Amino acid sequence: MKYKVSVEKRMYCTGVVEVDCKSSKQAMSLVQKQIDKGTLQTSSVEWNPPEYEDCSFDVTGDVD
Repeated sequence: MKYKVSVEKRMYCTGVVEVDCKSSKQAMSLVQKQIDKGTLQTSSVEWNPPEYEDCSFDVTGDVD
């Protein structure tokens, strides 16, 4: 009998958001608050090309 086992390899993207602040700590805090409140939209981020996450190749647990 043959089975189809689902596998996954996760990808991630990093990007840049430019903000005016007095310190790097303040800048990180401001961006985190915008993310938490939902006011920073992903379309406002300058995204780098996606990359595969290291060691993320695994089975999902789904079998047909």
